[in-house]
Amino acid sequence: MSAETIPDVVRLLTDLVSIDTAHPVGNEGKAAALLAEIMGRNGFDVEVEEIEPGRANLVARLEFGSATPTLMLNSHLDVVPAGPGWSMSPFAPVRKDGRLYGRGTADAKASVAAMAVAALCLREPGEAGQLSGTLVYTAVIDEEAGSTGVRRLLEKHHADGAIVGEPTGGRLFTAHQGSVCPVVEITGRAAHAGAPDQGANAIVHAAALIELIGDYAGVLSGRDHSLVGAPTVTPVLVEGGEASNSVPERCRLTFDRRLVPGETEKDALMEIEQLLTQFNTDYAPVNAEVVGFAPTTGGPSETPTGHPFVVSCQRGLVDAGLAVEVGGLGVSCDMSHFRAAGIPCVVTGPGAVEAMHIVDEYVDLEEVRRSVRTYDALVRELLRPGSSWWR
Repeated sequence: MSAETIPDVVRLLTDLVSIDTAHPVGNEGKAAALLAEIMGRNGFDVEVEEIEPGRANLVARLEFGSATPTLMLNSHLDVVPAGPGWSMSPFAPVRKDGRLYGRGTADAKASVAAMAVAALCLREPGEAGQLSGTLVYTAVIDEEAGSTGVRRLLEKHHADGAIVGEPTGGRLFTAHQGSVCPVVEITGRAAHAGAPDQGANAIVHAAALIELIGDYAGVLSGRDHSLVGAPTVTPVLVEGGEASNSVPERCRLTFDRRLVPGETEKDALMEIEQLLTQFNTDYAPVNAEVVGFAPTTGGPSETPTGHPFVVSCQRGLVDAGLAVEVGGLGVSCDMSHFRAAGIPCVVTGPGAVEAMHIVDEYVDLEEVRRSVRTYDALVRELLRPGSSWWR
């Protein structure tokens, strides 16, 4: 394979960001097709699986003389909506002062591009015999909502270990937060707005519930996890009222409850239910109850730092002269689904957490190039002949 067939990582990233894959429409199929053509042209066995109309996972597989171990490189193609306020068109990426600006540059198309280029470089002449096992490069849909893509991926494809690409500033992360988002409905009593004392205002009582949740947030701040920080709870959506001249009978609040490793969704929801019981006692006959859940990526997860997979990752980074200190991601990601399937996993990728989901999202291009070296070093160690982390 000639070097000319391997795309420049910045050029590939620019092409990917130019494809609008914003949730909820997604449209990841176009990005998957672009990657499928590149990977297939360079000798990978490629599968594009349509999950929903216009939304497709990409799976590209390459075997190096042995089926095992199987190492998966995984990131996601979808991005959050751009929203207003951008200084440029969010899907017409702009290169300026060593950065690339555009929706999805950091989260997580820089990882998608860097992983692809690192994988393609392993097809270079002279690499035969340097690796043993199967490399599976995957780019999935829907990480920003319900993780439909990775759930479907793991129903069909096996891995002994996985590396998930998310913005970590190039550091190696072994843990991340998760979330559960209960929707709470407050039911009061309707009345004419001219006679408010005859009703029970659901919006006013929603404010009281938010204050109670604020006290709960203070309790959570004391539960610090060494890698990902403390859990949080935040009101994120409010919807209420029926008419401009009526005391509102109903109001709905959605809360984002961030979970740290060691916490479960069940335990967090039990605590919230206890708060609602207290609220309902204090403000009867007004009633608050959980009536549903907003979709999330999933719960928290962690691969122990002493796990052979993590130790091997660190060894590979040391050999490449790269940083090896582990950390944790303060947001959700698809690692949780790999861990739930019993697959050891780490997270690493270019981009700052502070650049995720913001107006004028950006990624440092030198960091993107360095991440190609990072992924290359990890794959070379994990698929090194004789490596035993997976046994």
